[in-house]
Amino acid sequence: MRTLLLIVTVLVSSASAYAQAIDPAPSACWPMATKGQVVVTSVNGTTVKDALLCMGRDEVQLATAGRVPLDSIRRIAAPRDGVLDGVLKGASAGLVVLALCAPHCSGEPILRLTAAYGILGGVLDALKGNNTTIYKKGSSASLTVRMQF
Repeated sequence: MRTLLLIVTVLVSSASAYAQAIDPAPSACWPMATKGQVVVTSVNGTTVKDALLCMGRDEVQLATAGRVPLDSIRRIAAPRDGVLDGVLKGASAGLVVLALCAPHCSGEPILRLTAAYGILGGVLDALKGNNTTIYKKGSSASLTVRMQF
């Protein structure tokens, strides 16, 4: 009796699995996880700054320009951020030192340290050149692995 009750329970509970929706077929355009706008350089040299929605085998979907054939694109890259970002990050390190020793140290050496760290952060940010290439037209497919610490 227990075995029969167990079989009936399994059959009844698994019957609802047939009502599940089937996953749709993969689309021809896969969503891209890019933040902000990208710079799209066409084969004739013109550039367009737009948001990249998805990328397929034969075309890309841009937010305002619509569908663009991949044959007409030379390069898609994320624009680099300004050097001011590095200056602010470097200067914030000096301001942390100021916050930690505020009542016991004088302000002039800390301000010099903050300016030095700001300049160092700006130089390092300018040297880094964080251009991220999403697509580059070439004769063969390639894979790039990038590790950043």
